[in-house]
Amino acid sequence: MSAMQHVWRSKVFAARLAWVAVCVTVVLSVGCSRYVEDKWSRARPSTHRAGGVVEYQGQPVPRAIVTFVARDDSRGKEFSAVGLTNDRGQFTLQTFRPRDGAILGSHRVTIERRSLGGGEPVADKPPTNREEYDAQRAAQASPQKIVSHLPAKYGSADSSGLTADVIAKGPNDFVFRLDDSGPQPK
Repeated sequence: MSAMQHVWRSKVFAARLAWVAVCVTVVLSVGCSRYVEDKWSRARPSTHRAGGVVEYQGQPVPRAIVTFVARDDSRGKEFSAVGLTNDRGQFTLQTFRPRDGAILGSHRVTIERRSLGGGEPVADKPPTNREEYDAQRAAQASPQKIVSHLPAKYGSADSSGLTADVIAKGPNDFVFRLDDSGPQPK
């Protein structure tokens, strides 16, 4: 096989592979996009819109994970509602479906904001010799430290001291003002 035939065949293969990927994506999008109520979803407790704002030391906390944990004693289960704060520190909770809120009742609340950090940044330019290559590979392979941007106590329902009561006719808009001394939910 000539080099030209090999290049042509690899381009044809790449085009076919791209076409298959597009078809699979379309099928999965159409097949997974509809909500179908079944006996399991009908057995779930009802949810009510809930959300709010997170502040730390007077500033909004972006990209924080807010978790409401409620115990349903009648079912003997715990249910969690989770939200992610935006750049203004605002969040909307979801329990079973996007933006469906949280179940009724008293919730223990956790708030975490973590990121990867600690390692040396990888160089922006390609290595010019073996030593630079080895140094860049070592930097990429070294484990990165997880950095918490909030006091650790807020990451546990047992130590956060944060609670929220979701009510049926709420607005259920909660403001959590965090600082280093202790929680001050409003």
